[in-house]
Parts: sequence; C-alpha cells; structure tokens
Amino acid sequence: MTAPRDRARQALSEAVRARDEARREYEATDGALRQAIRDAEAVGVTLVEIAETTGLHRNTVRTIVRGEGGSPRE
Repeated sequence: MTAPRDRARQALSEAVRARDEARREYEATDGALRQAIRDAEAVGVTLVEIAETTGLHRNTVRTIVRGEGGSPRE
C-alpha cells in the first residue's frame, strides 16, 4: 500500500524541482529581455516597435522602460 504513495511523493518532488528550475531559467531570461527592452529604447527604438517585436503590450513596454516592473504576461 505504501509503494503507490512513495511513487506519488517522488513524482511530486520531481515536479517541484522541475518547476523551480524552470522558474529560475524564466527569471534569468526575463531579466535579459527587460534589459534589452531598456537598451533598445535608450538608442531610439520606439515603444511601438519594441512592443510589436516582443509581443508585449506597449503599456507593459512603457512600464519596463520606466523601471516600474511590468508583468510580461500582460
């Protein structure tokens, strides 16, 4: 009776580790994207062009450029 529970616990632990690793990778990549957005705006790329290129809403791009955060899921 404990074998199925042990397998389920192991599967949960593996899923949590995979999720945490994916989250770390996402955060690192998101940071690089945000910096690229700020860099592009600093050299004159328009917010509209940045939004079209990244697929983000232009208000999200504006928030990132201002350094106010902005969710990439907006």
